[in-house]
Order: sequence, then structure tokens, then C-alpha cells
Amino acid sequence: MANPSSFLIISLDFELLWGVRDSRGKEYHQQLLNVHEVVPKLLALFEKYEVACTWATVGALLSKNKQNFEELKPTQYPSYKDKNFSPYPEIDEMLKLDEKLLFASQLVRKIISTDKQELASHTFCHYYCLEDGQSIEEFRADLQSNSVAASHYDIHFNSLVFPRNQFNGEYLQACADAGLVCYRGNPSHWAYQPENREGRSVLRRAFRLLDSYIPLSGSLRQKPLVDSCSGMVDVPASLFFRPWNKKLAVFEALRLWRIKWSMTRTAKKGGLCHLWWHPHNFGRNVEQNMSNLEQVLRHYKILQEKYDFKSATMEQAAQEALVRNGK
Repeated sequence: MANPSSFLIISLDFELLWGVRDSRGKEYHQQLLNVHEVVPKLLALFEKYEVACTWATVGALLSKNKQNFEELKPTQYPSYKDKNFSPYPEIDEMLKLDEKLLFASQLVRKIISTDKQELASHTFCHYYCLEDGQSIEEFRADLQSNSVAASHYDIHFNSLVFPRNQFNGEYLQACADAGLVCYRGNPSHWAYQPENREGRSVLRRAFRLLDSYIPLSGSLRQKPLVDSCSGMVDVPASLFFRPWNKKLAVFEALRLWRIKWSMTRTAKKGGLCHLWWHPHNFGRNVEQNMSNLEQVLRHYKILQEKYDFKSATMEQAAQEALVRNGK
């Protein structure tokens, strides 16, 4: 029986070095450089299977070069208690690195020109909304720089993904004021609640790892929710699409089964199955990761034919929710 309200959502956190500079060393640089190979391959697969995707992109990498970045960066920097969280104190050293670690204007244009792809916000500097010290005014300044960066490509951001999934409900009005329509929230399950760096739980991480192979949390079938104050729409995440891992290769079939099972449950019952990952996650073992993704996209086509399972961007899912709620 067809269900017109079932959707596959894919969102990618497109970051390059901006997203890992405070957690990874130089040994990770090659994996980041490989993103320039990964993105065209992802786009080719999405085109082949007619799949929509929301690319939540760090605004800084929209810069054409170092000079352009200096022109775009915000007037206020985040004043984190832990200074390592901010890229700005070390920006002079960062700008001496290979520009392909920092900027990707050609990839951005390729994404924009590909059918069914949405370019979205991941803040300008990979801004952490739950870390101590930063303020909503600094967040607004970051979003303003992001909007200006997007305008250079003649686009406007409608969707936002909070870096490190640090959702902060107090910042939703600032998002709405910046013209954003929706955001990727976290699953309501206890293991997926937003947390800052200091509050990270080993137990939660272990549960999430197991949950990616065995559905301990259920299908994680989601539905969009409209915030009554800001009007922002939550398009919640379901599952992180973990990259291929040689040490866990024996369990790959189980991991893919878990994803397909969640997709099937959603297609049958309605709602959203929202998969997400980072392009740099596919920067190692590229062919294995692309093969796994293609298996999932093939399953999507089966569900599309059998249950009218649709593919949508975050913004499209949000607009459908607003119409349904009479907004």
C-alpha cells in the first residue's frame, strides 16, 4: 500500500579541515584531500539513483581563496572557554596549508548544479552551540558571514545542521532571523541526546555503535516537528552511515541490513528515515564505501517502487511539514 508521507532524507556534513582541526592531526590530511575525489563520486551515485541530498556546508570552505576568506569571516569570533575549539587564534598557520584542505568552491558549484541537491548551512566556522563561553550574539555574527558567503553563489540557505550535533534550542530564533527554515535535530532516544565535549558519554557512544548494527533503539523512524516559538522545523536524524572499517568488515552485511530495515519500516509506516555522514568519512576505503552506499540506494529504489518511498532534501521535508500543519 502506497504511503505518500514516507521519505528518505540524506544530509552530509561537508567540512574539510574546519570540522576536524581540533580533533585530528596531520595524519588525517590525506583523507580530507580525498574529499575532492569523493564528492563527485557521491554526486554521480545520487544522480544515477535520482536521490536528493542536503549538503550542510561549512561556510568558510565556500571561500575562493585565502583573501576571500579574510573578507568573509565574521566580525565577532566565538569566545569559547577552551580556546582550541575556535579556528581563529591559529588561522594564520591554517592558511599556510594546502588550500584544498580549507576551500572547495569548485565542489560547491558542482553540488549546486546537480539535480536534487540542496546546499545548506553548517555554520561559517563549524560553530559549537553548547560549548562554554560562546554567546548567541557570536552565533548570529557567524550566521551573518555564512549568509554572505552563500550569496556569492546566488543561493540562500534554508537548512542548518548544528556542528557536532550540538543542538541548542535557545538559538532557534537566531536561526529563523537568519532566514533558515529547518534544522537536523537529534533522535529523541537517550543515547542520541545533544552533548558538549565535556559531557560526552562512553556509554552513549558504545550504545550508538551497537545500534548501528542491531536496532536497539528501534527503527528511529522520524517525523518533522515545527517549533511553536521560532517556526523552525526539526527534520530529525535517524542513523549515522558509518564508513567501511577493515576491523569490522565481517559485520558489514549486518550494518547494511540495519539501515535497510529502518528504511523499509519507514517506507511501510510513513515518516522519515534520515541518514547522515561526512564526505571525509569516505576519504579512506573509497570504493568499499561507495559500494555500500550503492547497495542502500538500490534498496531505496525497491522501496520507491513498492511503497512510493520518496527522496527529499531537508528543506523539502520541512516545507511538506509546514503545509501539513497549515503554516
